[in-house]
Amino acid sequence: MIDLMMDATLVNQENPQVVAMVVQEDTRMQEEGGFLHTKEGGRYQVVTVLPKEADSFDQTFEYADAFGTLRVAGIHADSLFGTDTSAFAIGGQFGFQTASYYGFSARMAAYTSQKVSALNPSRPENRNTAFFDEDGNSFTYIGEANIAYDNDNLRVEVGRVRIDTPYADSDDIRMAPNTFEGVWSHFDVTDSWKIQAMYLTRWAGFDSGEDQDQYKKLFENSQNGEMSDGAFGASLQYVINNVNDISLWYYHVDQMSDIVYAEAAGEITFTDAFHIEYGLQGSTIKEIKNSHVEGDVLGALAILDYNMLFLSGAVNYAFVDGENSITDGFGGGPYYTSLDESTIGFVSEAAPGEDVYSYRIGGGVDLNDWGADGLVIEYIYGDLESSSTLGFNEQDVIITYDITDHLYLEGIFANFDIDKSPVDLDVEKFNRYVVRLDYSF
Repeated sequence: MIDLMMDATLVNQENPQVVAMVVQEDTRMQEEGGFLHTKEGGRYQVVTVLPKEADSFDQTFEYADAFGTLRVAGIHADSLFGTDTSAFAIGGQFGFQTASYYGFSARMAAYTSQKVSALNPSRPENRNTAFFDEDGNSFTYIGEANIAYDNDNLRVEVGRVRIDTPYADSDDIRMAPNTFEGVWSHFDVTDSWKIQAMYLTRWAGFDSGEDQDQYKKLFENSQNGEMSDGAFGASLQYVINNVNDISLWYYHVDQMSDIVYAEAAGEITFTDAFHIEYGLQGSTIKEIKNSHVEGDVLGALAILDYNMLFLSGAVNYAFVDGENSITDGFGGGPYYTSLDESTIGFVSEAAPGEDVYSYRIGGGVDLNDWGADGLVIEYIYGDLESSSTLGFNEQDVIITYDITDHLYLEGIFANFDIDKSPVDLDVEKFNRYVVRLDYSF
């Protein structure tokens, strides 16, 4: 699944000295748009707008800022079983953030997706439910509700939080991003060494299941029927410079697995016109309580940028045995070969006990130099195979356009084609089109 993990935008006119302490900004990443650049790893951050400073408790609400994203979206898909489905929705994310008083502030946001009946199919079998709840109805729920504390080196958020980490991320690909209940923290030990720690208990969003507007436990162990009590995660990051870093992550997911993930990512510059972005990743997943979620994953990524053109290649290999499979985690997953629809985690779950190999190639053009600032067009091809029973390829055409500072357009065409399968399917390929228009304020 498409995984758009962008760096944080930090705004604090009242107290600018706080800006540098929360997360590392990467100006190059902000300048280079498109899906392929977001998949260059090592930039897992929380989207944060730091609050204003208040001199009294009453001022925390007087200085509160409203924020939001109005989203209009349409989807059409040719189903694997031969029935076309579509949907149209209007919704978005709307909330407020109080000013900060002695470092404390509050944030709340409602996520909503409203069906426009006249623009949706009348027959239930033709209704695409990706924008709605499990019954195909509109939804509204509180996606963010947290108390935060900031000082010069530390940020802590408690409640319903939106985060982006390798195995737990927002993955905002339909009408609402994934969010989590729990506590998340970021600590700058020095300018070079950073620590994150979190404990998550439940989540909601498109990746969480059919009832995406309901918060639910992270995982159910199919072997013993037990629900997970939550996941603990921690990371140590070494920032070499503003475009190169190394990070090490550990996750303990109750009832599922212990996960260790390491990554080195960054950029090598040759000239003003030419540079290469790279990523190296490795993950080892060990099952807990016979969950059968276990395996090892290696991956590499390179993006060659020359003026307005860029080319990318990525590979992943998952080593799996027994009855086990690897996981994408809770969201789009960290793997470099992820596509709009396909991931190696999806293949592994469909073909347990088999190794999985995948590669992805692609390229694009950033039309800034032609006067279309913010317009990026990309083509991506990916092939994913298990060692014996399952194989398919996917082609994606992606258009992203920052029309203005507030208006953003995204269009994704995905073609999914099955090469081999353990069962016969009525249709061995499908197409899907998704268009989203966001107005943010």
